[in-house]
Amino acid sequence: MPIPLKLDHVIEALADVEERALLARAAGRRLSRHEASAAWPAVLKHKYLLSERLGRDVGLRVAAVDYFDNVRIA
Repeated sequence: MPIPLKLDHVIEALADVEERALLARAAGRRLSRHEASAAWPAVLKHKYLLSERLGRDVGLRVAAVDYFDNVRIA
C-alpha cells in the first residue's frame, strides 16, 4: 500500500509550523505561514550577524525581537 503523502511534503509542513511557533514564541509576533517562511532565514541571518558583532551567541529570542523591532519595518 503506497503512502498517501510524500515524506518531503510532511517535513516541509512540519518545518513551517515549527518556524511559525518559534517566531511567535521568540518575538511575540503572530505571522502567517508565508510571513514566517520569509522571515525565518532573515532572523537566522540576523542572529548570526548580531552574534558576530557582539562576540557571543545572542540567542534566537534576542535576534527575533531585534529583527522585528529594528530591522523589519511593518
